[in-house]
Amino acid sequence: MAVSFILALLVEGSVFSFFMLKKALPDIYLVMVVSLGFILDERRGAAIGLCAGLLQDIIFSSALGFFALAKMILGYGAGLLGREFYREQLLAPTLLVFAATLLHEFLLYFLVSRLMNLGFPVEWSLSRLFIPKAFYNMALTLLIYPLFFRLYYRRKGPRDALQRRGEAIR
Repeated sequence: MAVSFILALLVEGSVFSFFMLKKALPDIYLVMVVSLGFILDERRGAAIGLCAGLLQDIIFSSALGFFALAKMILGYGAGLLGREFYREQLLAPTLLVFAATLLHEFLLYFLVSRLMNLGFPVEWSLSRLFIPKAFYNMALTLLIYPLFFRLYYRRKGPRDALQRRGEAIR
């Protein structure tokens, strides 16, 4: 998992800058946090979100804690919702990433605009940054979530897969 976060940091900081649409860049870390929180549970989702957000704060931000707080909250929420939906289907995590991206951006907008007195008007940010970023992240989810899902359940073994299927039938 640590290797995937380091690779994501390198890709997000270099390759994705070529795919910028209306100043919006995809957030691989957010997609990874929400996907892993959805697959695992709320405690591990919050811990992964906190660690990923702190790393993002250290590398990309001038203030420490904004990304960490937002990603920790979303990792926790994704873990809670992961209990309620079938993890095998791709629709729930994809829609969850869309909603989580909007919530993440509104949280960051609120924190930055209120605590640091910076920011653009919310209408401009919503149409030019938040919504394009949410669609980018949805597209990334179609690639990242199945990979994490397969890796996690391959590691868990066939006994756990049978137990998971039995729980789904009940």
